[in-house]
Amino acid sequence: MKKTAFFLAVLLLFAFSASAFAGEPQDRLKVGIDKVIAILSDASLKGSAKRQERQKKLRTVADGFFDWNELSRRALGENWKKYNAKQQDEFVSCFSELLQKTYILKLEKYNNEKVNYLKEQIEGNQAFISTQVVMKDKNIPINYVMIKRDQWMVYDVVVEGVSLVKNYRSQFAKVLSKESPEALLQRIKDKIKALDEGKNVDDVVGK
Repeated sequence: MKKTAFFLAVLLLFAFSASAFAGEPQDRLKVGIDKVIAILSDASLKGSAKRQERQKKLRTVADGFFDWNELSRRALGENWKKYNAKQQDEFVSCFSELLQKTYILKLEKYNNEKVNYLKEQIEGNQAFISTQVVMKDKNIPINYVMIKRDQWMVYDVVVEGVSLVKNYRSQFAKVLSKESPEALLQRIKDKIKALDEGKNVDDVVGK
C-alpha cells in the first residue's frame, strides 16, 4: 500500500463529516473525529514545542478507537500461532506503536479534505463503512471494517481496494518464511527506533 493512500485513510478517520442516517458504528467514528479535531484545533497544543504532548493525546484517542489486538492478529494470520502469549502481547504493543508513530505524524498535515459517507453495512458483530475522500483532482474510496467489542472498534482499512491488514500480512509472511518470530519483532523495533531518530520508514519489514 502506498504511504500516501494510507495517509488519506488515517485522515478520513478523523476528518469532519456529517451523515443524517448514521448507525452505531458510524457514531463511534464521530466520537474519534470530534476528539482529534479538538486536539488539532487547540491553540494551546500547536507548534513544535507542543508536539510531544499533542501526539500523546492523539495516541490516546487512537488507542480507544482501534482494536490493535484484532488488527495485529489478522495481520499475522496463521503466523499468530508461532508466538507464545507473551510474544503476542509484545507484538501487539510494538506493531501498534509503529503504526501510530508513522501515521500520527502525517495526520497533523490534515488540510480539511471533504469526506463523504456512502454506505454503512452491519453484519452481526462486524460493520463495513464505505467512504470517499474528495480531493481537488480525484476521489479516493476508503472502507473501514469494524468489530463489536464493548463498543465498535476499527481493525482494518481498505484504500482503493487494498487492505491494510492483508498488506502487512503479506510482508510478515515473507519475513517469517525465512526468519524467526523474534526476528520480525526486532525488525519492528528497529523501525520504531528509526522513526524516533527522525528517519523515513517505507514499510515495516524492509531493511
